[in-house]
Amino acid sequence: METAAYIFSGVCALFALMKAYYGANRQYYKELSLKTMASLAFIAVGIFSLLSNESAIGVYGLFILVGGVLGLVGDLFLGVDSLFKDTKEASFVHAWGVVCFLLGHVAYSIAMLTRFEFKLWLIPVVFIMPLCYVVVGLTKTKIFQNKFNGIFMTVYFAALGLGVTAGINAVIVSAGSAVSIMLLVAAVLFVVSDCVLGFTAFSNKRVIPTSVKAWVVPITYYAAQLLYMTTMILL
Repeated sequence: METAAYIFSGVCALFALMKAYYGANRQYYKELSLKTMASLAFIAVGIFSLLSNESAIGVYGLFILVGGVLGLVGDLFLGVDSLFKDTKEASFVHAWGVVCFLLGHVAYSIAMLTRFEFKLWLIPVVFIMPLCYVVVGLTKTKIFQNKFNGIFMTVYFAALGLGVTAGINAVIVSAGSAVSIMLLVAAVLFVVSDCVLGFTAFSNKRVIPTSVKAWVVPITYYAAQLLYMTTMILL
């Protein structure tokens, strides 16, 4: 099972790179199909990782898999939103994709917090990221022109902040174990991916070229998913 997990990790990485290539070259349908296959591959990694280690079977493994499945569903929603000609329908599908990602980040955080005893003095760290988001969003982007979107994305970045804080907590509690470092790196990679997406979508001026986004987002995103999934092997 462990070998299968590593094989599918390689498959996921390959599909992610191909997705990035076709995305940079604006070949939408090839990019979409490869995105879907890469997402299915990291779910396979999670399943094989879980089955390879009895220690992962429990609350931690459950929430890691739930986080991955929510990421897969979010990928599907965000992959097909542009196929809708009606703007309201496209926005509705897109919104549900973002909600799935938010819930996925929460699921990963729950997995970490149930595995590592939380240090209460780290609570203020959770709020650093949403505060930074508000400051940057108000001064550098157009996101707060729609108040609902601005507030929702602030909550979204609070979920990202919770993930990073939970990762920091895991490193502290475990004295820097391999699993805890993987968890923290995964949480930070998600932040990088979402920040790049946000800047390219809402910045007042083009800060990040589209071609750079096409490579950075899938590489950081799928690397994060694979790190979360493979932690179950090392528990």
